[in-house]
Order: sequence, then C-alpha cells, then structure tokens
Amino acid sequence: IIQDTEDSDSEADDFIRLIGENAENIIFILPEDWEDIDINEIAKKTIEDLDEWEYLEGEESARDYEIISKKLSDGPILQLGQSTLEREELLQKIRKVYLLTIIPILLFAYIGGVFIADRALNPLRQLIKTLNSIIASARVDERVSVEHGDILYDELTTLFNSMLDKIENLIKGMRDILDNVAHDLRTPITRLRGTAEMALQSESKDDLKEALSDSMEESERILITLNTLMDVSEAETGAIKLNPVEINISPIIDQIVDLYAYVAEVKSISIKTNYPDQLNVIADKNWIRQVIANLVDNAIKYTPAGGKVEIESMKAEKEVIIAVKDTGMGIPNEELQNIWERLYRGDESRSERGLGLGLSLVKAIVGAHNGHVEVTSKPGTGSKFSVYLPMYL
Repeated sequence: IIQDTEDSDSEADDFIRLIGENAENIIFILPEDWEDIDINEIAKKTIEDLDEWEYLEGEESARDYEIISKKLSDGPILQLGQSTLEREELLQKIRKVYLLTIIPILLFAYIGGVFIADRALNPLRQLIKTLNSIIASARVDERVSVEHGDILYDELTTLFNSMLDKIENLIKGMRDILDNVAHDLRTPITRLRGTAEMALQSESKDDLKEALSDSMEESERILITLNTLMDVSEAETGAIKLNPVEINISPIIDQIVDLYAYVAEVKSISIKTNYPDQLNVIADKNWIRQVIANLVDNAIKYTPAGGKVEIESMKAEKEVIIAVKDTGMGIPNEELQNIWERLYRGDESRSERGLGLGLSLVKAIVGAHNGHVEVTSKPGTGSKFSVYLPMYL
C-alpha cells in the first residue's frame, strides 16, 4: 500500500487520489499546476457526486479542471482529474486555424459559384439572344453556335437548331406552295372566268349546261392540284402523318396492275411483272400504293400503242427496290433533274393531260420513308424509275 504522498513533488500531469474508508489518502498525486486548488473542496464535491464529472474554477475560467470519482467494490473511492487548459488551448488554435482557412474557402466558393452559374446560364443567354433576333427580324435562318464543350449545352443547342431547321423548312414549303398555286392556278381560274362569261352571254340551255360541266371539271382540277400540292409540301417538310406498319408489297402491285389493266389494254400496251410473292417492308400502305400507282400511270400514259411496261420488285440487303420500266418517249438528259420539281412538265409531255405533280409526290413520299428514287432514260427508247425503300424506318 502506497502511503500518503501529499508532500510528494510528483511531476505527473493527472490528478490521482485513492481515499480509504476513514477518508484518509491512500494515494495522493497532485500535479504542480493544481497547487492553487483547495483539496478539501475537491473532496467535498467529488465524493458527493460520484460517477459525474465535476469542474473546478481556476485562474482562466470556471472549468479549468475536471474531476470524476468512482467508488470501488471493496470500499475505497478513486478520484481522477485533469486540467482542461491544454485542451482549451488546442481548441483555441483549431478555432484560429478554422477562421483563417474557412474565410478564404468561402470566398473561393462564392467566386467559383458565380463563375459556374455564369457559365451555366450562358447557353440560355445565347438562346434568348437568338430568339430576340428572330423576333426582331422575322427571320428563322439564325442559329446558335455549338461550342463542343459541355455535353448538355451542345445537346440543347443542337435540338434548338434542329427545331429552327424544321420551322424554316415548313415556312419555305408554305412559300413554295403559294408560289406554285399563284403560278399554276392562274390558267384554270382564267378558263373558269371565261367559261362563265360566255355562259352569261349565251341564251341556249345547252351552252349553259356545257359551261357548268366545264366549270365543274376545272374546279375539280383546281381542288386536286391544291390537295396534291399540300401533300407534297407536307412530305417534303416532314409534317406528313405516316402510319408505318409491316406490309407486303406484292399484293399492292397486283391490285395496281389490275386497276390499270383496262387502260393498258385499250392502248394495246402489255404489262409484265416480276416480283416474289412475299416482299415485306415497314411503310405506310396507302402512300406506297399512291407512289406505285403514279409511276405505273405515267408509264402507261407516255408509252405509245403497242409498247410495254414492266414492273419489278426485289430485296437487296436492307432495302426493297421497286422498278417501273416502259418503252415510251423517254426523257431528254437536260430534263432529268427537272422532272421531280413541282408542276414541271417537259415539252413532249405537254400533249398529255396532267398536273405535273405526280413525280414530285413520288419523290416526297419516298423521302418521308427515308428512301430515295432514281431514273434512267433515253429519248425514243423509254425510261426506268426505281424506288428504294428501307425495310425498317
């Protein structure tokens, strides 16, 4: 047993005291910096409040020292204590370092946040600037530049420019329709007016009936022209409504051949076909029927009596090819690129009745199906029109 060491000059950092049953000190170690503490006050507080930390007042504050007491199983009481000065000094240093570092960090975070926010809002400013320019000038040819930096910004800019492209195409299509209508409908409207004036001047019922019949025919021609122009424009601008489903091309060709068989027979034109029984493709059935019908109609119309029309269809890799070949008058080389234009009619085709919109509609519909058309022709020998349709849109 260690005897009372109250007079010990121990250099220990912690206060240690073991109190016997008669309140005598069995072990007593008092650090040098605890000399100004009243020992009786220590004993009084700690023994009364076992198992709880007690704080003693020092020179710096009321919590300079802390002590806890624990009653042992055999009776004595063990007291342990330590000074909080070193801990407070350490915490004070940490506070100073924290203040010295947190202010620059907050300042840097603020500046960085402003920079990032400005960079993030820059695409919106560009979009707003472009929109204001479009509104002010009523032009849709303005585009937002793609910087190829931020992925989301580039995607947003690309989508916005694509939307402007589509709007521009729609407006261009509307202008083209107006130009075509103004140009091509002038003649039938003039004929309507002339027919009406002649009918008004005539007193014969037969003349009036004939005038009404001619007026109805011209009105129907104008209506067909307008509807076809609208279809062509919608197909070219991507506004046409397609109902793509899996269809078999072969039965459609059979129906069209049966439809034109009588007209071909009257002109002594033979129609030959060559295609498999099953030839599937994803497309709009009604529009594809219109495409094939237009090509067959043209082939029969511009093939002289005794001629021949051949319809072939086959599968090549990932597309279906439909070819209509005739032995008609052919197309001069200088007119091959013009035949796809709206209301265009070659010199040799003007003798045949038509609107000049059949091939324009064919090209537009095939293009709406992500396909393309080709033509080869030789004057006096015949022409071959080929339609290439992807199996899947």
